[in-house]
Amino acid sequence: MADGLEKLEAAAQDFRREADFDFVDPKRLAAVIDGLQGDLCKVLDRGRQRGDYQLARLSPASWAARTCAMSRHSAADRLCVGMHLDSMPETSAALANGEIGYQAASALCHLRDQLGDRWQPDNEAEMVGYARRFSLEHFHACCRHARHVADPDGFDKDCAQDFERRWLNVDPMLDGMHSVDGVLDPVTGAAFRTALDSLAVWRGPEDTRNHGRGWPTPWPSCSTTT
Repeated sequence: MADGLEKLEAAAQDFRREADFDFVDPKRLAAVIDGLQGDLCKVLDRGRQRGDYQLARLSPASWAARTCAMSRHSAADRLCVGMHLDSMPETSAALANGEIGYQAASALCHLRDQLGDRWQPDNEAEMVGYARRFSLEHFHACCRHARHVADPDGFDKDCAQDFERRWLNVDPMLDGMHSVDGVLDPVTGAAFRTALDSLAVWRGPEDTRNHGRGWPTPWPSCSTTT
């Protein structure tokens, strides 16, 4: 096992040393990285099963976060994926072959975790097919719909909890600008993002807004049209 990891480390070093980043296909590179993320999830799950977190006197998520230098939220996600990936052959194969990305595989594993006994293995191939064809945003919506159909009570309970977690702060700054920070539920967040995306569309040569900076530029238009 150690020899395999050493070969992977050496291959990564060779790639960084020899690759011309101007000609590296980002899609292929992302597929390799996402496949390795799936492997990391399995490794962390094996450690959880062995009780490695108990030796460190930490929760599984805290142990994974400290071990892999990531947030507890990201660590909990990796543990969830690692727990279910081996029992989801279609998802595991598609991730390993670069047919779907890690985030799509994660969404499927979380759906599997949420449904519990209601999960239907026969539907996995269909869901993986959606993951191949849909954008990540649309696939997340697909998973939410599948959750609602299979477990409406659990879905409604989670939605109620999401609404309880919402908050939004708009604070004036000394220079007249405003700081905006908050957490939105999925429905409100999707509507908010759709509104901003529609305002951020490039309007032609006369549009001199800096789109590379993301969403801040549509705000003036948003404020004058609401």
